[in-house]
Amino acid sequence: MKIEDKIEALEEELKRLTKLVYHDELTGILNRRGFSKEAEEQFKSISLGDTLVERRTHNQIPYAVIFIDLDDFKKINDTHGHAIGDIALKTVSSVLAEQLRGGDVFGRWGGEEFVVGLLGASAELARHVAEKLRVAIERCVIKTEEGHSINLSASFGVKEHDNEKSVSEMLDSADDAMYEAKKNGKNRVVVYKK
Repeated sequence: MKIEDKIEALEEELKRLTKLVYHDELTGILNRRGFSKEAEEQFKSISLGDTLVERRTHNQIPYAVIFIDLDDFKKINDTHGHAIGDIALKTVSSVLAEQLRGGDVFGRWGGEEFVVGLLGASAELARHVAEKLRVAIERCVIKTEEGHSINLSASFGVKEHDNEKSVSEMLDSADDAMYEAKKNGKNRVVVYKK
């Protein structure tokens, strides 16, 4: 094997490994590390004031996040097996890819959790996007080999940037809102309120 061929093979392997560092192996979308990197870069690239009022006063670009958790995912895995659970995760990943705008950042946060970063989105726009995603996921039906139909649903938490210093801080609040959605009956969108 020529040295050039070895270099080319190593470069291809490096590309493959780099993709694995930032992408979820099952779904192909960004993983937690990849989402955090891209969303934080996007968040820092816009001129943000310290407070929501200050940003709106200076016409600065809003930023919002959505935290998504599939409802009753453990039950799907326990009842129908992990292969069906994997299909559910891939299905939701496809819904996100189809429904979100080109500049939106999204990824699998872990397990059955997904996150979205929305540049230029107020809380109201993010709530609208989350509702659109909720309906799209609710329309998904997975058929098992045994002929069962599994309807998917998810709970959503939304948080617009106010005085957080990072996307991670925003996600903590969006996660709280998502748990409020779960507590109030699942398959719904809740916007974080202090």
